[in-house]
Formats: sequence, structure tokens, C-alpha cells
Amino acid sequence: MLREQRERIESAKAELAARTASVTSPDHLVTVTMDSRNAVVDLKFHTAKYRTMPPEQLARTLLDVLGKAREQMAEEVVETFGPLLDQREHLRAAMAGHTEVDSAFAAIWGERPSEALRTRRD
Repeated sequence: MLREQRERIESAKAELAARTASVTSPDHLVTVTMDSRNAVVDLKFHTAKYRTMPPEQLARTLLDVLGKAREQMAEEVVETFGPLLDQREHLRAAMAGHTEVDSAFAAIWGERPSEALRTRRD
């Protein structure tokens, strides 16, 4: 179970490493492409309008597009790792002795298997 989980995590990491998020400004001035580490891997100006824009307006446009690209990449991370996080709870429950099987044995033995094993080792 742990090996399978590790393989799923490695596969998800590789899948995420290959993904990028691209966002274009509403005025189609610029497109920003960001990788899964939030590094800008491409910045394309589609027109020369940026040369005559007030610096504050250009800065706002760039910051807006960068922020949206980060948000999009964050969604990609959740989409990729979300299913693995759901399984992590099952793994924790199994390791802590809080599964349905443990509950069934607790009803029969009067204690959970994890509790019985702990008292035998002590």
C-alpha cells in the first residue's frame, strides 16, 4: 500500500512538472505562461501597445495576469494531488487503527487490534 501510494505521488509530481498555465490579459496585450513551481516560463506581448502604456497600467496588467496564472496553476495542483490527499486519510486511519475492520474487531475482542498489539508489546 505504501509503495503504491509513493508511486502515485511520483507519477503525480511528474505529471504536474509537465503542466503549465497560460493566461492572456483581457485586452490581449500579454500572455503569461507559468510552470508548476510558479516560475514564469514565457511572456508574450501580442502588440506593441505596451511601449506607450503608462508604467502603472502596464504593471497592473502584468500583475493581474501573473496572479491569474498562479491561481490557475494552484487549481492544477489541487486537481493533480487531490485524489492522493483523499487516500492519505485512509492510510492514516489504517496506521492509527481506526478502520472499519478495527471497529469490527473491537466489538468482538473488546479492544481494537492496534490496542491489543500495543499491550502485548509493552
